[in-house]
Amino acid sequence: MSYVNIFIIPIIIDHTVKLKVAFCVHRVISPTIANMVLDGLEQAAKASAPPRRLGDSHPKINVIRYADDFIITGESKHLLETKVKPTIESFLKQRGLKLSEAKTRITHIDSGFDFLSQNVRKYNGKLLTKPSKDSIRSLRSNIDITIRRCHGAAAEILIGALNPILRGWVNYHRHVVAKRIFAEISDYLFRKLWKWIIRRHGKKSKHWLIRKYWQRGSKPGVFTTVAKKKGKEQVYELLRPQRVAIIRHTKIRGRANPFDPNWKPYFKNRKYVLAKQKLCVV
Repeated sequence: MSYVNIFIIPIIIDHTVKLKVAFCVHRVISPTIANMVLDGLEQAAKASAPPRRLGDSHPKINVIRYADDFIITGESKHLLETKVKPTIESFLKQRGLKLSEAKTRITHIDSGFDFLSQNVRKYNGKLLTKPSKDSIRSLRSNIDITIRRCHGAAAEILIGALNPILRGWVNYHRHVVAKRIFAEISDYLFRKLWKWIIRRHGKKSKHWLIRKYWQRGSKPGVFTTVAKKKGKEQVYELLRPQRVAIIRHTKIRGRANPFDPNWKPYFKNRKYVLAKQKLCVV
């Protein structure tokens, strides 16, 4: 389940004054306000469902929320439709909000669903999280647009424009099942870049083009160019998604508090472990 972005939230100050707080969605303060307004959503969802068995106070309901996007899992479609969804609608209505009919749907885990640009689905009983098709399509579109904009630009400018796009995308998806997709993006990049250099050097041979752009970097097969900057030669290399290692995300403990001195050793060790994982490599 997910609900539409909120622009105005009514807030009751006292019995005689009613104010409205307007805020801008997709800005720094927006997730903070969403977290404040939706505090208590998980408890409300779990309270709407019966316990798993007699004497067990924990219902078979799980809530995953990130700012104003959330999903709720349950053991049956009937439970979600008749118990959980009405409770969520009532919870949001009290805060002047409502579920977006366009974004809200109930589906089986075997059919999968998209959440935060990633697809979650079970394949033959095994749960896999992959980059969503919309996310891949958006990346390819950004690559195409960037290459077209750099039609007459130097190779180092093209590399400087593409690297932030690629680095941000692969770093976001490097914790899920994405190795094959990274290889497909690398192949897509090669084909687009090949057309770009053919347009620039139409009379040069294939071997000359490969030597000039794919055999001058620190590693073979990486799109590279050498340009003079302030009288010195500088090497510019394009990030190759296929070379980015997949590293599983280490979930932080729910009870961990960075302001509690008792948790200081835990956060110190976590920081050390994360520091060993390079953010991104070519």
